[in-house]
Amino acid sequence: MNSEFGIRNSEFPASQARRAGGWKFEIRCHFGIASAVALLLLIGCGKEGPPLPPEIRVAERTTDLTAFQEGDDAVLRWSYPSLTTDGSGLTDVEAIQVWRATLPEGQELPPPISAQDRQLRRQLLEGEGEVIKELEPEELAAITHGADLIFRDDLARWRESEGAAMGSPVLWYGVRTVCCRKRESVLSNVVRLEPQTAPPPPDEVQLGAGADGIDVRWRQTDDLLTLVERSADGATWKAVTEEAVTGDEWRDSKAAQGRSWSYRLRSVRMLEGGEEVVGAPSPPARVDHPDTYPPPSPQGVVCLPEGPKVRVRWQAVAGDVTYRISRKKEGAKARVLADGLQVVELTDPSPPLGALRYMVVAVDSAGNESVAADCTVVMGAEP
Repeated sequence: MNSEFGIRNSEFPASQARRAGGWKFEIRCHFGIASAVALLLLIGCGKEGPPLPPEIRVAERTTDLTAFQEGDDAVLRWSYPSLTTDGSGLTDVEAIQVWRATLPEGQELPPPISAQDRQLRRQLLEGEGEVIKELEPEELAAITHGADLIFRDDLARWRESEGAAMGSPVLWYGVRTVCCRKRESVLSNVVRLEPQTAPPPPDEVQLGAGADGIDVRWRQTDDLLTLVERSADGATWKAVTEEAVTGDEWRDSKAAQGRSWSYRLRSVRMLEGGEEVVGAPSPPARVDHPDTYPPPSPQGVVCLPEGPKVRVRWQAVAGDVTYRISRKKEGAKARVLADGLQVVELTDPSPPLGALRYMVVAVDSAGNESVAADCTVVMGAEP
């Protein structure tokens, strides 16, 4: 007997001892594996992986650059950069580069028809061209017009430097945005311009103001179109024709009355490729456009007897007008029932008996009065 545990050796055979020892070994092995896994988990807990590369912000390239010639300037127009390549907002434009390349006649690539063609044009502009201007934030603010940027390239200066030595060169332009610590965007779409002698302005400009607007007349050659510009103060001008017009007259029906307006005209030559060459403006002409024109008369005036009352209705007159309604009985003077009325209906609560005439006059904001429109009704005694 084992004196310590009170168990005889014969009661615990060797085979069982081996099995018991095996159990202890197996338990120890399982415990050791579990401990190792737990230890590895504890060691790895809270440990970060390799750092991600920093996000690189680059402006999205411009895709809506356009160019046309106005006088002796090449006028470039494009949207102000507002997005990065990942679609996030761009607020830190550092500069915009304006690129120009002069290509000799006959060496220009054909119009692009694929993305590869457009990429080749950008590469050619970068290889043959140069940055003619790097616009800083202050300069960008000066050429910002709404959501667009408008840059003018002096063609007279270009001719003095390089253009005079060539026969009929073609100019290519592109722009590139610099942002986010001097990172440059991909070059924009490439636009072309064929420098031309600007056409002379139309002559014999005449203006005539009327109730329906201001008529502008001029004399123009058959191969040119005309662009009409208007100004209130003679300093700030705006084109009032959406596109250059044909012919030799145009009516400005949107010019406000009650003031004077100045007009000047430019000739436009259309090239085969669709480009425009806009000439210098004509000397300005000015015309008074007083608000002395009466509004049209109200239409559809009807008198509706309703028991002892009369309801008068009519159709609204376009524009800023009010209405004056009068009633006249045969042999008596007219009586004003309402003035400054803004609705198109009036009820006469106590009309006299007999034949009655109701007159409706439209009055505009300048006090001009329309011709009266009327209706008649005969009121008899109620049974």
